[in-house]
Amino acid sequence: MYNNKSKRLVLGEGETIGHKHVLESSQEISYEKSDDNIRLFLSGMGILTHDEHDRIVLESGKYRSYNQVEFNPMDGTVNRVFD
Repeated sequence: MYNNKSKRLVLGEGETIGHKHVLESSQEISYEKSDDNIRLFLSGMGILTHDEHDRIVLESGKYRSYNQVEFNPMDGTVNRVFD
């Protein structure tokens, strides 16, 4: 199911100034990327960091990361939100 492995994984990157959401672990992170999400499995604890907020500690387990989108009710469009 998860074909890729890494100890450091960029989950999202800002378009303007390059801020990143980065997940790191001392154990390998198994993951699979698709067009709209990243499925991942942590076999050990992971730390999610970003320049603009405190770190988030994730326990071992399965997770899914999505890109945030916004809906414009005026024209019915859905656009990806950039950091």
